[in-house]
Amino acid sequence: MTGPEWQRLDPRMLAISLTWLVPPVCSTLLTLLITGGSLDLAAVITLGSIGLTFLIVAVVFGARLLTTRFRITGDRVELRSGAFVRRHRAVPRERIRSVDVTASPFHRALGLRVVRISAGTHVAAESRHLTLDGVSRDGAERLRRLLAPDGASADTALAVLRLRWLRYAPLTLWGVAGVGFVAGGFARLLDSLRINPAEVGFLRSAWSGLTGLPLWAAITVPVLAVVLLGALTSLVTFAETWWDYRLEAAGGDALRLRRGLFSTRSLWLERRRLRGVQITEPLPLRLARGARLNAIAVGLGAADDRSTSAKSALLPPASRRETDRVAAAVLREEPGFLTGLRLAPAPRAALRRRVTWGLAAVALVEAPLVILGVLLTEVLLHIAWISSVVLVPVALAAAVDAYRNLGSALLGRYLVTRCGTYGRRTVLLDRSGILAWSVDQSAFQRRAGLATLVAMVGAGRGGYKIRDVSLADGLALVREATPGAFEWLLEPTQLLESTQLLEPIPDDRSGPAGDVSSLPGGPAL
Repeated sequence: MTGPEWQRLDPRMLAISLTWLVPPVCSTLLTLLITGGSLDLAAVITLGSIGLTFLIVAVVFGARLLTTRFRITGDRVELRSGAFVRRHRAVPRERIRSVDVTASPFHRALGLRVVRISAGTHVAAESRHLTLDGVSRDGAERLRRLLAPDGASADTALAVLRLRWLRYAPLTLWGVAGVGFVAGGFARLLDSLRINPAEVGFLRSAWSGLTGLPLWAAITVPVLAVVLLGALTSLVTFAETWWDYRLEAAGGDALRLRRGLFSTRSLWLERRRLRGVQITEPLPLRLARGARLNAIAVGLGAADDRSTSAKSALLPPASRRETDRVAAAVLREEPGFLTGLRLAPAPRAALRRRVTWGLAAVALVEAPLVILGVLLTEVLLHIAWISSVVLVPVALAAAVDAYRNLGSALLGRYLVTRCGTYGRRTVLLDRSGILAWSVDQSAFQRRAGLATLVAMVGAGRGGYKIRDVSLADGLALVREATPGAFEWLLEPTQLLESTQLLEPIPDDRSGPAGDVSSLPGGPAL
């Protein structure tokens, strides 16, 4: 595998190109089922267009497979592809940050894998990721071991799947969103095929059944059906995504994650590229004392820093205690590292800001009803005051909760910041990885003596905010979090709106990773 010769992707990938014909075939079968086997001219034209489009995509996909070559030399990984437009990309091996091995159900059926090689942000954007789509299972494992520094094999389990975590799956609400997505797609399909929903047998029967119920039941039954279908979808998705989950420490210098039932994923990540972790608690999970855990690491990319990201996720939705334990293990801290964490609260002015935002949101909702009620009918005025009785307490409760969730602290070698209402996020950043600080102040923040600090890191989304802190306390936190590097900070009265204190520099450099003492504009200034 290390020779200079160019290698082809597995020829079995040509069979994968035929999977692009699955959507038009399924659309045709579904249409025949709905219409009872009869198709009018509009439906034939629509289905023909869909089939032709996907056939062209399949041909292009197959041609790209036949013209793709890759090779691994002593210092880089190269990929060459394209029939009419040739592309040649390369990633230096020393710049590789993660190796991700995945497999869709079709890939697994054929014994194939997809190897995704990710590099640091200093590499050209088009070469930050190289994807080898169509490598044999054994070949993918050899590539992972070859490209992983030290070739360390996993030897210590940090976390494995627990069936009791299934109770947290329905609390993510993504299943309900999935039901809505499927229903919307089905409605669009009927519209594109010029099919009246009233002519579809099971839809007509369902509508007849609902119209025969009392009003309260006609509203409650569909809602309950959607919630139950969403919960079932969440359970199925959880099982497919996290089946055979195992997080391991590979020789103490890397992390390896394996999971998946039909579509499998195996992620390898160097610990020295880890800049911290993010614990996310959506409101339903928080009420059940559950949470998610994601990595903040160089090479995962900004889009993969989200709490719902499949790539940066280190743990399925689990109990908060388990999340804290795994977070401490990933960071190589003591098991009770996060137990009893206390954050410095935000000033009371931050509460006033959030109360103002909440009441302003209610006013925006109610204003059209009031205006239309004055102009058209008093019924809208009654709807406005009844809804405001509900919305005002909800807005105030959300404002108080958002304020209580604000906070920051220094915990060992980590900067901790927390914010959010529906999705509360607690971020632990390695202070040695902070490359720059930004102080942002809006006009309203300046009047209240508040500021938003942004810690710049070369990983994740790039900047993590400490919202609405006292300006003096914020600057003191900056100096304490990165001692010696920012002694030249301006006084609070000298700061302008959105002052950038230090330009971010690339995270990957020749010096030690995250060594803030070597930053330009440090103590020497």
